[in-house]
Amino acid sequence: MADSLPIEVADELRRSDREAYFEQRIFVLSPFGTTSTAVLIFALFALSYLLLASASGMPIVSQTPSGIAVGHTTRLALILSLMMTVILWVQRVVRMRQRGDTLLVARVLRGGMAQAMEISKLSPMGARLVAASLIGAAAGVAFDYVLYFSPAAQLDAELGVRLWFSFITLLMVMTFVRGVELTRTGARSTVEIIENELVIDLLRIDELAVWGRSSARFALIWFVISAASCLLFVSSEITLFTVILLAGCVAMGIAAFMGLMVRIHRKIVRVKAVELERVRGEISVMCSLIATDADAAQRMQGLLAYEARIAAVREWPFDQTTVMRVAASAGILTVPWFGQALAAFIVEKLGGA
Repeated sequence: MADSLPIEVADELRRSDREAYFEQRIFVLSPFGTTSTAVLIFALFALSYLLLASASGMPIVSQTPSGIAVGHTTRLALILSLMMTVILWVQRVVRMRQRGDTLLVARVLRGGMAQAMEISKLSPMGARLVAASLIGAAAGVAFDYVLYFSPAAQLDAELGVRLWFSFITLLMVMTFVRGVELTRTGARSTVEIIENELVIDLLRIDELAVWGRSSARFALIWFVISAASCLLFVSSEITLFTVILLAGCVAMGIAAFMGLMVRIHRKIVRVKAVELERVRGEISVMCSLIATDADAAQRMQGLLAYEARIAAVREWPFDQTTVMRVAASAGILTVPWFGQALAAFIVEKLGGA
């Protein structure tokens, strides 16, 4: 963890945290922990809506034959508040868990701790967040008009409530566009590190498992956002749109995991092929010396054993536990909604039979 890092490294990371991008600085500057801060963010969004709805005279709950139920607009507001909170929270959790592997990352980089420290900083170098924010703001305003102010808008609410929905939608769109830019910049930097700085030690291939865990965490971001998005369709029937949405989120999560893994896999394969070719060349030389050199046979046995060990080296930088975690994340976060929707679909069909 960060506490086990050298003091100068930990101090530099803490200093850089105060210059991190806005979504991270919320948690950096908060006097509370990550989870407590996330709860407060949700409470801020939810309470602001409830106050505006009450001031506008909109009903928060409605009376139904089965009792009191949360109104559709209120439910939508709470879901959007939760989605925004989850987007912020999961970014923070992933980045901090990444930082916990700084020492392990340093062991497999030519640049050592100095390079690992740069990777552990919250903001990737070169991210054009101002431009991303402007693009996101423009897209968010367009969404706001279509969803809440155009003649075709379906939200029937007072101006204050519509402004609240406009604000949170704008934030979500801007955060999404900024996230794309952060991901793009971070991915480009990571690719350069893998190609130029990653050390492939075939006898210590397990040390590369840290990269597998890293990719699994970034895949988790997509799975968590997928789960939060599912709340918008709870109690809805299965449609082509919802299937495509969830399949897309799962596919993005798997792609986020495999994209980095494939690059490291290719580098392992290249290094492994070069080493095997070198060893087999030495074996060929020993074969020609066995008849004249008494020690050649003994050296041959050592080379054959080394060749067998290199040939058996795992070519993917993750273990079975990491694969199981990725699969479980995808399943646990998306299967419950599919199960609920599928059960409702079956009951409806059987009831109408």
